[in-house]
Amino acid sequence: MYTTDTSGQPPAHSFTVPAGDPAAVPKARRLLLSAVRTWELPLVDETLHDLALLSGEVIANAVLHTAGPCSVTVRWTGARLRVEVSDTAGTLPTQRDRELYAESGRGLILIETLAASWGSAGTATGKVIWFEVTPAEPAAALDRLAS
Repeated sequence: MYTTDTSGQPPAHSFTVPAGDPAAVPKARRLLLSAVRTWELPLVDETLHDLALLSGEVIANAVLHTAGPCSVTVRWTGARLRVEVSDTAGTLPTQRDRELYAESGRGLILIETLAASWGSAGTATGKVIWFEVTPAEPAAALDRLAS
């Protein structure tokens, strides 16, 4: 399901991603990026790359680690691009210690590093995890990575 808000509010798109299907993750990421690109927002390639990486992480966790479908909403707030992923698991994300060469478990580190802000909250049917990215000048993005 894919919807567009036409109420005169800032642009927003929502869609549902089925549970348990790893192939749904790249499809959902492409759908999210396609929607954002149609808005013609002032986002540089680095910000779109961060958006793709972070949305893929959050959507993959919902698809692979919950029993039901997840709902994805992306919206432009006027200053930031916000992505919300709601799923059926009630457990909020926590940072865990990982072995140096572990193949998973670094999603929250990526979100903390690349997102302008992020959070999670319990809902009546599970939880929602959200993050926001901001438009950035190419030089500012390079400076951030060099830090």
